[in-house]
Amino acid sequence: MSRIDGRTMPAPTAPRAVGPARSRNATLIITAAGTFLALAAYTLPLTDLATLSSALAAGAAARTWILSSMSVGLTAAMLLAGTLADRYGRRRMFVLGAAVLLLGTVVDLAAGIVNVDLRSVTFIVGRVITGIGAAAVVAAALALLAEAFPRPAERATAGSTWAVALGAGIAAGPFGAALANRAGQWWLSYLGLAVLSAALLVVGGRGLAESRSADRRRLDLAGAVMFLLAAVTILIGLVDLRTSADRREPVIMIAVAVLLFVAFVMIEFRRRDPMLDPRYFRDRDFAAVQVAAFAVGLGSIGLMSVSGVFMIADFHLGVLATSIVFTCWSLASTVTAYFARRLPGWLRGRRQLGVALLIIAVGQLTLIRAESVAAMLPGFLIAGIAAGVVNSALGRETAGTAPEGRTGLGSGINNTARYLGSAIGVTLCASLLLHGGMDRRQLESGWTYAVALATALLAAGGVAVLILNRSSVRR
Repeated sequence: MSRIDGRTMPAPTAPRAVGPARSRNATLIITAAGTFLALAAYTLPLTDLATLSSALAAGAAARTWILSSMSVGLTAAMLLAGTLADRYGRRRMFVLGAAVLLLGTVVDLAAGIVNVDLRSVTFIVGRVITGIGAAAVVAAALALLAEAFPRPAERATAGSTWAVALGAGIAAGPFGAALANRAGQWWLSYLGLAVLSAALLVVGGRGLAESRSADRRRLDLAGAVMFLLAAVTILIGLVDLRTSADRREPVIMIAVAVLLFVAFVMIEFRRRDPMLDPRYFRDRDFAAVQVAAFAVGLGSIGLMSVSGVFMIADFHLGVLATSIVFTCWSLASTVTAYFARRLPGWLRGRRQLGVALLIIAVGQLTLIRAESVAAMLPGFLIAGIAAGVVNSALGRETAGTAPEGRTGLGSGINNTARYLGSAIGVTLCASLLLHGGMDRRQLESGWTYAVALATALLAAGGVAVLILNRSSVRR
């Protein structure tokens, strides 16, 4: 037995395989499918905003919320979902997440038949619910993988497969929207998502083995509520900052959110069984993984989420053509994620994360003077290849650095960092891109500023991860 922060902890044991190979392979396939579906849902509206806006009679504020609403659900629910998965069962949380994902998609479908004045509001509510369901699915998926594949070599392979599913889901969303757009019915892609969510619900309930943490801590309701309030408040403030004529109210909301985050940290320090113990961040390896997740969301997902809007408005591309260009980035990420486990030993772990973040920054920097789609493709490919390396490493390192017996919480923390970063990144990049409206010269100027900011944030994140990794090695 050993003592950590004054608590008696069980001595570590050698990792062993969990369950028969058939059961573990089923876990890998089902959790990868859940991750694929969650990311496809996330990217569905990215290249089809104009069609959705017209069908839903969405104004400027509603259009902003269509892009941002699922991030609100993801960020607000991810940490709590990971905690509940550890306590009450990871399979149970995965299945519940699939059910909520289905519910949110059904609400989105209902937006097409309600009164025209309620369409955009109904759709946005559905996207928030979809984000909550996706949060539970993704948080439980990584925790289930960590339990099924405890050995480092196995975990590397499973993490690569998970990252492939993540990249494929990012690519599938825009293509699904483009196909529905060609058919002239935007809701077809959401109907497909509903059918797949129902299938995931059934398969997950039958094919996954249950697991939960042996450390049955009390549920930290005060911490959960405070974090939920802080996350929702800052995201609403950031979205309103893009759409409100009076900037004072959203600035006040952001300031209040910062105070709520401070209060959350203070509460967690005082709790005997905190939901998120701030002391975890004393571990430099753990901190490096969270910084990498936040940086890739902030600088990479944030910029790529608005790239479709830029290409459609500036280059006059159709939805399908934009989806194909977007796929160059996501497909490069998908392929690289699979082969990333073959990287040499000296470029594994947190060093892999830091170097890959810097390469994404280099790829994105080439987009700063985009004069045509052809000129953008090399940058998309470089950034996509490096993003695949990051995704593969995050899938592995999240499980490897999670607190003992709390893989659901570790997954929740890491994905919260990723989607909070992406929500902030989308807000910043969209604000810079659209600062002058849809005038072409202003769009190009805004794109330059957005690329410059996203690249700088990525580079800062990469340097921070490398510094933390070096400090950890020395220690």
